[in-house]
Amino acid sequence: MGEIIRVAFGTEREWERSRAQWAEGLSAVGALFGDDEDLMRAKADCFYHLLRRMVEDVPAVRIAAHLPQDLPAELVEFLTGAIREAALKGIETSLTHSVRAVIAAVYDLCTSKLRERPS
Repeated sequence: MGEIIRVAFGTEREWERSRAQWAEGLSAVGALFGDDEDLMRAKADCFYHLLRRMVEDVPAVRIAAHLPQDLPAELVEFLTGAIREAALKGIETSLTHSVRAVIAAVYDLCTSKLRERPS
């Protein structure tokens, strides 16, 4: 009794799993090139916090659209929902692309060795 048990659920569990994988991966790759393990783990932690900010701190989007005044209320509601969904899909697509690009570059960004690039 009196023990504190910390459990991560859902998304938090995925974040923690990713954080551990980045720390292990960067440490392993860094070791191949003589990078300090503590430094690699610190870089992995920095990378983790950067990605979390990118994903979780997306600013609110405000859309202003002028619809004809003579539209029935049902159509205004439908169009408003469609515009909102389109905007959110655009944000999701852009954010997904950005996160994938940053994750793909994690070893180049965080270790002392850049992979070979085709000319």
